[in-house]
Amino acid sequence: MNQNSQNQRLSLEQPSLPLDTGEILRACRRFQSEDPSLRSRYLKAKKVVRAFKKPSFYEITTRCNLKCEGCYYFEGGNTSEIPEKMQLASWERFFEAEAQRDVSIAYFVGAEPALAQERLFAAADYFPYGKVGTNGTVRIDPALPYRIGVSLWASDDMLDKRLRGGSAFRKALRNYAGDPRAIVLFTVSSWTVDQVPKIAEICADHNLPLTFNIYSPTQTFNRKLAEAKPNDSAFFRVSSVQESPRFDDEALDRMRRAMNDAIDKFPDTVVYSKYYNDYICQPGSRYALDPDTGIAQDCQSRILDPMRYYDVSLNQNPVKCCTPDVDCSTCRMYGGGWSSQFMPRAKDVADIHAFSSWIDSLETLEKIMLYSARDHQPMA
Repeated sequence: MNQNSQNQRLSLEQPSLPLDTGEILRACRRFQSEDPSLRSRYLKAKKVVRAFKKPSFYEITTRCNLKCEGCYYFEGGNTSEIPEKMQLASWERFFEAEAQRDVSIAYFVGAEPALAQERLFAAADYFPYGKVGTNGTVRIDPALPYRIGVSLWASDDMLDKRLRGGSAFRKALRNYAGDPRAIVLFTVSSWTVDQVPKIAEICADHNLPLTFNIYSPTQTFNRKLAEAKPNDSAFFRVSSVQESPRFDDEALDRMRRAMNDAIDKFPDTVVYSKYYNDYICQPGSRYALDPDTGIAQDCQSRILDPMRYYDVSLNQNPVKCCTPDVDCSTCRMYGGGWSSQFMPRAKDVADIHAFSSWIDSLETLEKIMLYSARDHQPMA
C-alpha cells in the first residue's frame, strides 16, 4: 500500500492539493465539533495512516509449493526468473540499509516466503511493522515478530485442490490456530461466494481472525480466456470461457451481501468494514484508468516514490504495483482497495455518518495490517 499517487501526495496532516482537499478537511473538523467523540478516533486514524508513510515490498523467494489458478506471482513478466541473492549476509546488510531509509512497514511477498524463513529473520530487527503473505502450508517460526496473512481460497478439499493445485486450507488452520500474528485472508471468487459463512465458522472454531480479498484476474489470465487457450498443468488448469473465478455484477452483489452478513454473524471473528465492502463490491472499475495503458492512475498501491519494490536479487524493480500483472480495470485486491481509504474523499464527508464510517474503515485496517514487533510475545 502507498499513500502517494503519481501526481500528488495526500495525507491527513498536509492539506495538499486537489482543489477540494481543503473543503474535505474543513468538513472533517466540522464533524468533530458536532460529535467530540469522533476527535480521538480521528487522531488515531491519523496514526494508522502514518504507519504506511514509507512502505516497501520485498520478494523473499521465487519458490512455491502450490500452483494457484491465475497466480499473481508467476503469471506475467519475468519476476520468477530473476536469480535469487543466496548469501544471508547480503540480505542482512540490505535490510539494515532499508531501515536506515526509514521504511515504516515491510511487505514480504514472492512465491512463498515461508520457504525462506532465514531471510525473514534477517529483517526482523529492522522494521517496526511487517506483513508476510503466505499460503499457510509451512508454519513460520513463532519468533518472527510480524503480521502473517494466511491465504485461504476454499473451505473444502476438493475445490481447494482444484483452485490451488493442492490442499492448503487444513494445513494452514493447523499451523496457525490461535497464533496472535495470524489473520486469514479469504480470497473470494465467483466459485466460492457461497462458502463465506462456512469459512467464517471454521475460522471462529480455530480462533483465527478473518478478513477478505477479492479474486482479481491478471492480464495474462484474461488473455488466455479471451483467446480460448487450452488448459495447462500450471496456472490455467480448470478455467474456461464458460466458467472461471471472475465476477459479473450479480456475483459481486451476492458477495457483498455474504460478507456483510458474515460481519453481523461473526463479529468476534470477521475483521472487515461494511463501508469498505459496499465500496469495493460496486460494479465497474474502482479506479480511474489511463485510456492509453489501462493502468489505474489513482490506485494508492502503485509503486511510486517513496514506496519501492525489490525482487529476489535485492534490486529495485520498477513494476506498476505490488501485483504487476493484475488487470487494473477489474482489480479489487485488498492492497489497493484499502490504501484508497488513507485520505477521505468527497463521499467520506457526505455526512457525519459517512465520516464515522470512514474512520471505522481505518480502525479495521489497523487490525488487518498492523502487528507491532515491539509487542510480540512468541507462542510456546
